[in-house]
Amino acid sequence: MSRGALARAGLIVTAAFLASRVLGWLRVVVLSTLFGAGAELDAYYAAFRIPDLIFELVAAGAITSALIPVLSGLIEHGEKARAWRVASTVLNLMLGVLMALAIILAVFAPSLVPLLVPGFDEPTTELTIELTRLMLISPIFLAAGSIVTAILQTQDRFGAAAMAPLVYNASIIICALVLEPVMGIHAVAVGVVIGAVGHVLVQLPALRGRFTYAPSADTSDPAARQTFWLMLPRAIGMGANQITFLVNTALASTVAVGAVVSYTVAFSVLQIPLGVIGRPLGIVLLPSMSRALAVGDEAEFGTMVVRALRLLLWIMAFVALLGIVAREEVVDLLFGWGFDEEALAATAAALGVFLIGLPAHAMNVILARAFYSGKDTVTPVTVAIISVGVNGTISILTVEALGIRGLALGIALGAWFEATTLA
Repeated sequence: MSRGALARAGLIVTAAFLASRVLGWLRVVVLSTLFGAGAELDAYYAAFRIPDLIFELVAAGAITSALIPVLSGLIEHGEKARAWRVASTVLNLMLGVLMALAIILAVFAPSLVPLLVPGFDEPTTELTIELTRLMLISPIFLAAGSIVTAILQTQDRFGAAAMAPLVYNASIIICALVLEPVMGIHAVAVGVVIGAVGHVLVQLPALRGRFTYAPSADTSDPAARQTFWLMLPRAIGMGANQITFLVNTALASTVAVGAVVSYTVAFSVLQIPLGVIGRPLGIVLLPSMSRALAVGDEAEFGTMVVRALRLLLWIMAFVALLGIVAREEVVDLLFGWGFDEEALAATAAALGVFLIGLPAHAMNVILARAFYSGKDTVTPVTVAIISVGVNGTISILTVEALGIRGLALGIALGAWFEATTLA
């Protein structure tokens, strides 16, 4: 892709991610206005963890980090038909695994969920179990959507894929507003499922004529096996990251009612600059970095990596400093009409600590993809797993004294450990 085309793709993805973040913020505002920072919303955010875990573990970043480099290499060498057979194999096996996991976890949810939320009372725990079972449907469709996204991005088609998160967030907001009077907090879980279905459907028109589906799983193809081997360490790394959130959710549930909400909302604010600047840049660069390495152009690969890191470091350092200084005003502006004073103060305090790690989180997006583009998923995943140990240790040691600020500190320092080691 030429630099002009790369810039245009970056603008498309950035605009879509910005819109998605705005909808994500609106989603939090709607939920906090409807339910407040109380037990029901605590239950929803906690229930989200198990479906999110299996999606991250089996699919999510593992698909794009492994599938895009393999497909890019095959297409670059004139093997497009084989590339689509490999994509079909990944799609069919991935959906089969996710369906089986969803059924197993739904059956055992009454045993697993209480371990996740030891600080919840019995009614809130029961509500968390119900919401978990309902939302276990969503990872199946999100995984299918992620594979479609990878296929489109391999062909430098970023627009439809970037629209998928907009549909997802919009569905949750609409269902919450329309169905809440009848279904209560269950309306939000229904919105998650509908949004996951929409995540796939909105991309299908762009896929027409660009992909030939094969209703089979050809695991004998070396490229398909390579994809799964590349996915394995990445999946382990994503699972390890999710363990951080499971542990922190469990710890937050013991702090106070509403602590899970404040922690989750503060983390979602941290994701705004990452989603608008860091992740779009990583998404656009991965296919180009993969092609550069596929044809042996290491100089172009190195130039892309260094420029991206330099850009992100300075922009995110400025955003982090500004956010730390104005954290209370930011939280009050974004969520002032939904949270009470206590929830606003807790969210702002956690956000200030989270922002310490913002430049590191952004650099990790590029650093990890630099390894993925060379079909090395082991190195960044090994570092990520070690950083999870750093996260967890700091969180456990500081939560009693600092509350959810201690959980945020673990995330921030873990990100800096990861960025420094990868660099």
